[in-house]
Amino acid sequence: MPTVTYRLEPGLTPDDFTDVLVRSTLAERRPVSDPDTIRAMLKNADVILTARLGGLLVGVSRAITDFAYCTYLSDLAVHERHRRQGIGRELLRRTHQAGRATTTAG
Repeated sequence: MPTVTYRLEPGLTPDDFTDVLVRSTLAERRPVSDPDTIRAMLKNADVILTARLGGLLVGVSRAITDFAYCTYLSDLAVHERHRRQGIGRELLRRTHQAGRATTTAG
């Protein structure tokens, strides 16, 4: 049985993002019919974390953070068929962890 793989995925495509929003029912509350807005949502997020099961995108979290103290979770979507398996909980944990990462100004 394949395991869920979690990773930071700043290059997540708008199509993949929209697909998981639809399959999670979060699309009902997001502008999925406006591709420019979806692209901007991805481009301007500080943390995009994905959950994949055998390569299939089954979850995503998107957050804005100062990388020091505060992280705002904008989206948490888990494919309807893969809920109640701890995927959302793990996305939250890892998003929080990524939002606390130290960055250096250049």
